[in-house]
Amino acid sequence: MPAVSICTDAFRITAEAMARTYGFPGFQYVSVPHPVASLSAEGIRQRVEEMLPRVLEILGVEE
Repeated sequence: MPAVSICTDAFRITAEAMARTYGFPGFQYVSVPHPVASLSAEGIRQRVEEMLPRVLEILGVEE
């Protein structure tokens, strides 16, 4: 099943280190501004709209 990893920018270094450790340097994922836990439903909706083009790009889906 196709999937895309999403993490906040606070975890970018960790995400990249894990990708290298598991043999996937250059692994593509989506990074969003930290934090997300305190966002309202509207704030989350905005973040999703902002990251959706990148998610689709990683999945190889054309808009």
